Amino acid sequence: MQSGVEKVWIPGPAGRLEGRILDNGASRWALLCHPHPQYGGTMDNKVVTTVERTLQQLGWSTLVFNFRGAGGSEGAFDNGIGEQADLMAVHAWLQARHQPQRLLLGGFSFGAYVTLNRWQAVEADALLSIAPPVGLWDFGALVPPQTNWTVIQGGGDEVVSPAAVLAWLAAQPAMPTLYWRAGVSHFFHGQLVWLKGVIELEYKKTLI
Repeated sequence: MQSGVEKVWIPGPAGRLEGRILDNGASRWALLCHPHPQYGGTMDNKVVTTVERTLQQLGWSTLVFNFRGAGGSEGAFDNGIGEQADLMAVHAWLQARHQPQRLLLGGFSFGAYVTLNRWQAVEADALLSIAPPVGLWDFGALVPPQTNWTVIQGGGDEVVSPAAVLAWLAAQPAMPTLYWRAGVSHFFHGQLVWLKGVIELEYKKTLI
């Protein structure tokens, strides 16, 4: 791990959760969630780590963690319900120890679904949804985001239907800031430099 990055263990509702934290001394924090653990998703996913490291370079403090049953975290996969409880536990831990003044809540794929369910509960100042899995999970009951919301979606996504994502976004009361690139796959193969550039463009601003 890079200098200043620490491994942490966070009490969760199904056992301890494995996390990784960098306190840059910044009052703005990013809390990031990984893709589906039953398909190999962990906090070490290359999309997650690209976002994490780019934000760190921009001066953000960051916290990523493994959902129950992923990596070193205890417990077993719980179909998105228990994972929402994991996020709430990690957020409470972060609040108690670091008191972030501003919070960016981000998620990739399954992680985007979890964060879209809980952005309001954690009072996120900004929300980042990367390849939100519209059509794979129930998005019908989600509260439309009413915060600084950014969506990153590849036009060549082979897991999530890009057309379904666009239709869902069009139905929202307020459109998010959308970064779209034709030909980009779900896992951003060969496109991490583009993803890094998007994060730099969006979050070097005095957004929150």
